[in-house]
Amino acid sequence: MRPSSSFLRSLVFALATVGAVNAIEVDAATFAKQNFDFIVCGGGTAGTALAVRLSEISSFKVGVIEGGKYHKTPQGINFADVWNNPRNLAGRSIDIVRGKGLGGSSMVNLMGFLRAGKVEYDQIGHLGNPGWSWNEITPYFMKAENASLPTKNETEEIHAGYDPAIRGHRGPIQTSVTSWFSEAIPPFFDVLVRMGMQADRDFNDGTDANFVWPPILAIDPDTETRSYAANSYYEPNAKRKNLVVLLQSQVLKVELSDKKDKNGNLRATGVTYQDMTTNKTYTVSVKKDVIVSGGGIQSPQMLELSGIGNKTLLESFGIKSRIDLPDVGENYQDHLISFQSFDVPNTMETWDILYDPEKNASAYEEYMQNHTGVYTAGVSVISYMSLNKVVDAATLENWTAELDREFFARNPSPGRRLQYAIQRKRLDPHSNEASIEFYAAPSNAYAETRERNKSYMQIACIPSHQFSRGSIHVKSGNPLEHPAIDLNTFDFTIDKRIMLAGTRLGRNLTDKMPLKQIVVNDVKPPANTDTDDEWNEFIAQTASTPFHPCCTNSMLPREFGGVVNPRLVVYGTSNLRVADVSILPMILGTHLMATAYAIGERAADFIKEDYGVLH
Repeated sequence: MRPSSSFLRSLVFALATVGAVNAIEVDAATFAKQNFDFIVCGGGTAGTALAVRLSEISSFKVGVIEGGKYHKTPQGINFADVWNNPRNLAGRSIDIVRGKGLGGSSMVNLMGFLRAGKVEYDQIGHLGNPGWSWNEITPYFMKAENASLPTKNETEEIHAGYDPAIRGHRGPIQTSVTSWFSEAIPPFFDVLVRMGMQADRDFNDGTDANFVWPPILAIDPDTETRSYAANSYYEPNAKRKNLVVLLQSQVLKVELSDKKDKNGNLRATGVTYQDMTTNKTYTVSVKKDVIVSGGGIQSPQMLELSGIGNKTLLESFGIKSRIDLPDVGENYQDHLISFQSFDVPNTMETWDILYDPEKNASAYEEYMQNHTGVYTAGVSVISYMSLNKVVDAATLENWTAELDREFFARNPSPGRRLQYAIQRKRLDPHSNEASIEFYAAPSNAYAETRERNKSYMQIACIPSHQFSRGSIHVKSGNPLEHPAIDLNTFDFTIDKRIMLAGTRLGRNLTDKMPLKQIVVNDVKPPANTDTDDEWNEFIAQTASTPFHPCCTNSMLPREFGGVVNPRLVVYGTSNLRVADVSILPMILGTHLMATAYAIGERAADFIKEDYGVLH
């Protein structure tokens, strides 16, 4: 069971776009006959943004191949589930939800449009990636965004902060804070302020940690609808004659030249894909670049199916190795999330009314008629903390010594040592870098404990940067088979210790005023959960991911485990790029959607520069 899945899907239905456009969408056979300068493999968050920006150049012809549909009504949305078999989570398989359709996961996530702290983007730059520091990437966050000023009510009641100097005002993605919030949430906010968390500011300013605020969400406040890649980037530009989208077609592989060029690189010459409505296969040629944009799971799989990856692994599945690049699919990272649920007074309106058919119908009717009510809701409070707010200095020093022993006993690679040196600094008792996220939501996270006509709240604990690393690889030569996913959860003891400490703190917050006044009962785990063994068992039985898979095609020097260079070109090729969160070398202490848009925007400018149309 995955906590909160049913509510996530209900919220998606409410806040998806409704409408239709006359788009240049063609059938698979027609697509194959066209002459494209660029082909984007995957019309997700970054891929759609990238394709639209490239099509701003009228001389560029851009094709997009997307496996899903174009969902013009919320009821049509599909969720693409793949299964992860993590270690150390009681032998459970947990599903990883992705949006299957134009716009990708931006049409199914919880809409957080958030940046990590300045230090984290600067760290990416310091890993050998010029052009990716905070100062260099911030303009691309702003380019993607059209921010709205919070209302007086949002400022006074949920402490919405807004700084126009650091926000975008002309971008496609409409952003705001939630206009509906439950009275169960302000006490959680107040408890964190009393702990010393900063508040009443726009924390997209690069602040690293130790703040609490209502998160910026990709919601158009004028219509109270989700603003995402398809309706905000694509729809306004769908009639461009040089932008062509192919739907319901699965990329099978990128075609590469037979011979290397004078620099020893192979050239991407086209893409082979399958029409999923007819099962017919086609190959389309490309004149300039192929850009893989399938996300943290699909992109490494596409590269491996194209013969780019660990030679031994690929040949074991009958895939011809074209470029031996063993770090494709390695360095897999995701966040891990643990929910706790509590009873609150039944007089408090919470998201739980959506599980009552009559109240749900009434709320939906209110939303469709007036665009008000619970169906406009989003997460209304979130906090990022450094570890020194969770445990004391002596504990951090003991954890660090234990971790050093574990890490260096494994004879880590040079690339892992680089990452480790950065992550280890967060264990310093004086560090103020984000290490744990907390958020509260007015809903029961566990369906089996939900009772009709009762109100609940949940507190989520999300460690920001696991030391453990997993992998995502093909498990056959069949492009339609899901890859093997191993998050390698709790491979290092410290990851379990941080999750345990954060989860305990989540419980302890409910014993502090004013939150204590509204918590009627501990629902799950029960109030008698006390020992470390009991808490660890609870975590093992219930923890999941918030669906932030990344880092599987890392942007690093090749000798340090890199797959792409700072301009996102795959090593060993001259014109094959990757543009999505798989290129991150380390996961960020935030939700990843805004960074995905920034990657798409940044990639578009790199390509325009490389082809002499942007100076």
